[in-house]
Amino acid sequence: MRPWILPVAALVLAARTAWPWGCDGHEVVAALAERHLHPSAARGVATLIGNPSAVIFVDRMCPVTGLSPLANVSTWADDVRTVVPTTGPWHFLDIPRGTPAGSDVTRFCPAEGCVTSAIAQQLKVLQDTSGTTQERANALMYLVHFVGDVHQPLHCSTNRDRGGNCVPVDFFGKQTRLDPRSRHGDWRPNLHSVWDTDLVRTAMAGASVVRYAEVLDGRFADRISSWQHGTPGDWARESNQIADEVVYGKLTTPLPIESGDVHRCDEGQIAEHWREFDERLGQPYADAALPVVEQQLAKAGARLAMMLNDVWP
Repeated sequence: MRPWILPVAALVLAARTAWPWGCDGHEVVAALAERHLHPSAARGVATLIGNPSAVIFVDRMCPVTGLSPLANVSTWADDVRTVVPTTGPWHFLDIPRGTPAGSDVTRFCPAEGCVTSAIAQQLKVLQDTSGTTQERANALMYLVHFVGDVHQPLHCSTNRDRGGNCVPVDFFGKQTRLDPRSRHGDWRPNLHSVWDTDLVRTAMAGASVVRYAEVLDGRFADRISSWQHGTPGDWARESNQIADEVVYGKLTTPLPIESGDVHRCDEGQIAEHWREFDERLGQPYADAALPVVEQQLAKAGARLAMMLNDVWP
């Protein structure tokens, strides 16, 4: 079955949505990956998406001026989520909090797909040289995004809180409040949005995407090659453990492990349930979280480069 190809008529249908790792985070992952592409992989990438406007037919929600092609397209998978809503589940894998280390986490992937199955599926499309340029470009644009997603700890964990979206938190004095734009009854800031955006921006400290990718590349230069192994399932399990140990584990008020999940944060008063814990995150939490954020972004870039180098050896 051929992958979906976005028609030009879908231009006006794109709508704003939440950004896993934020705009900057995904762009940093792509920019770091580019620094580790072999010449053959760099040529292959350029052949497919060297001119992003030739393969992208949706409105862009993230600023992309001045970015390299791979960084430019790194947020495309979010741009098209409302155009093709069936791709929504491809961005995450709901692994219950407290899942034992070493477990086969792919068993939590539903029939409609998840981030690990989407990576495997899109990698096959990219490797199929009989596919059209648009089909393979779509696969590459999905791949660069989903490899980033699987390294965001809350995209691989749930605690009956929609991956932290239902946990209201104050962040450095910014008070949480109900988000009127949310379709799911979210509060903002919430634990998920802090990890998607606030911590990334804090880590970047005003640096550009290109500069911050350089900083991370230098900081983790001696570890990049050691990270270039494993499967998407391994990376998801790793992210889930980080969520347990750091995302939830370093909160000022311990949150109980909850079973099951919810479709909306106001379902059964779930938001008020979590709000009772009155989470207020400041410097101690940031000190524990920021090194993890930086390491996960660097791992994602290293592993994306590994996959693309394997496609074009």
